[in-house]
Amino acid sequence: MNIERWRARLPRGVAALGERNYLLYFIGHFTSQLGTWVEMTAVSWILYELTDSALLLGIGGLFRAAPVILLALLGGAVADRVPKRGLLMCTELSMLVLSLLMGVLAVTGYLEYWHIYILSLATGTLNAFSVPARQALFPSLVPADGVQSAVTLNTVAVRSAAFIGPAIAGLALAYSGYAAPFFINAVSFIGMIAALRAMRFPAGVEGQVAVHPSLWRGMTEGVGFVWRSQTLKALLALEILAGLFGHNSALITIIARDTLGVGPQGLGVLLSALGAGALLGMAVMLVFHPQQWGRVILMAGTLYTVLFAAFGLSPFLLLSMAMLFALGAADGIWGVTRNTVAQLVVPNAFRGRIMSVVTLVTRGSTPLGHLLSGAIASVIGGPATAVLGAVVIGGGVLRYRTILRALRPSSVSTVSGTAGT
Repeated sequence: MNIERWRARLPRGVAALGERNYLLYFIGHFTSQLGTWVEMTAVSWILYELTDSALLLGIGGLFRAAPVILLALLGGAVADRVPKRGLLMCTELSMLVLSLLMGVLAVTGYLEYWHIYILSLATGTLNAFSVPARQALFPSLVPADGVQSAVTLNTVAVRSAAFIGPAIAGLALAYSGYAAPFFINAVSFIGMIAALRAMRFPAGVEGQVAVHPSLWRGMTEGVGFVWRSQTLKALLALEILAGLFGHNSALITIIARDTLGVGPQGLGVLLSALGAGALLGMAVMLVFHPQQWGRVILMAGTLYTVLFAAFGLSPFLLLSMAMLFALGAADGIWGVTRNTVAQLVVPNAFRGRIMSVVTLVTRGSTPLGHLLSGAIASVIGGPATAVLGAVVIGGGVLRYRTILRALRPSSVSTVSGTAGT
């Protein structure tokens, strides 16, 4: 009874934490993401130092994106066929081993830039299967009325890690060398593995999987559903533009070193400011339950483009930190609203396959954005690249304003209710 009373007293925005399995997932996901951000920040700096090339830094993103683009649809079809928890434990353990190997290479002095490419390729391959599985596990963690709370809290975990992780990476690189970030990431995977093992599901819930005639049909069904949904097409188009032309660690690294003249600690501070702003955006979404989601997406997207251009034009570290803080807040609100709508539109029976399309777009376009940023910055410089990206994203927001203005909870629930027919 005490637990039930505690659950009843939770504010609506954090109601998902009242579900034991989701609470375990939240803690494990935050721990894992913290290590991931430590390693990602370090990898950007290490790769730029080893190559001294914006283009080669961007190519690292290609190695991370390629397997997601090639395998995400397959990963979604697999996620709808096998127990999600077992699949996630395999991928988390594999990434733990990869980070350990990279740490050993670094501590022994054998680390080369192409080792980082291999790490990115292997991590991207594993993410092609783990991300759709995590998304498909959601219905087993929270009831339908807890989806927005779970999506927001899930983003809080990622953004909190994005706030803390880069600062840890900067300190680790400055005082402990290249190896420490990889070892920190390896240890962080233990949190998610332990959380998955501790979850308890009613008989037949987590282990229940869909049966389909073929993997190929499973892959095409997800793409077909997305193609027929104007809402999902608009949201994913914005995801693609934000991933390809928006902010990323490669572009921020280039601007930090070449324009602002700071070292790894300065880079860590910049990325932490971005993460702190995102946390503010998450706090707003935890207490704010919009009835016109499309207008929120439009307003946050417009603000994002203005702040991104301002960051690119900033010549001072403190001003750049302020711009990234505000940018993170706008991006946090923008991202949570898009993800909430996407989750509510997706029917449970098709969740793994459809969310694999979302994974293909988000996890594929963002690393490609690293490559694109590096390539463009090598020609016109980091600041001009940021301004150009802001213009392109702003054009996308204007392009889909009509569809987004009509987007609200009632329309989403209607789509969700008929999706399986």
